[in-house]
Amino acid sequence: EIAIWMIVLVAIGTYFLQLWTGIAVAGWAGDFKLVERETKPGPYWFVMLLQTALMIVVPALIYFSE
Repeated sequence: EIAIWMIVLVAIGTYFLQLWTGIAVAGWAGDFKLVERETKPGPYWFVMLLQTALMIVVPALIYFSE
């Protein structure tokens, strides 16, 4: 159980660091591993939107599946 909470804390911390620094970790191969807000605002906000949705949808699915 403590491992789950550590993963959650790291995910939330990473998310806010990405907002603060303006560099999002997309994780895709090629040129889109890291996306900078100043050079590519569209892909940056898409990645942040995707991460926000995953941070809300996945816990909701886990909660409602019980």
